Amino acid sequence: MRVSWPDLTLPELVARLEQAARALAEELPLRRLVLFGSWVQGRATAASDVDVLVIYADPPRADAFAVAWRVLTAAGLPRVEPHVYTESQAAQLAPTLAAMTRPAIVVYPPPSDRPSPGADQAVE
Repeated sequence: MRVSWPDLTLPELVARLEQAARALAEELPLRRLVLFGSWVQGRATAASDVDVLVIYADPPRADAFAVAWRVLTAAGLPRVEPHVYTESQAAQLAPTLAAMTRPAIVVYPPPSDRPSPGADQAVE
């Protein structure tokens, strides 16, 4: 059996996803973009798809998947497989999405825009 490796490295893929997330946030009220699957698990081959969880603010939009797919493929992502949900849909599917995206790389929001743990709690 011959195994071939993908053309991109994981850091290159994440960089493309960061670019795509910025573009996607201009077209959808993007809340989270998460890379998961074989790429994060270190098992990606040239035939692997790129699993991306996209969560955007309610209300649902009929064109959300098409917008996400268009923006992600325009960023040069090979075989992208967007999994697109509103925040309320993601909340209803939280256990499934948590299991599906373990392990994962959170691409959006960028680290500088994420609240620190316990930021909503009073400082003693």
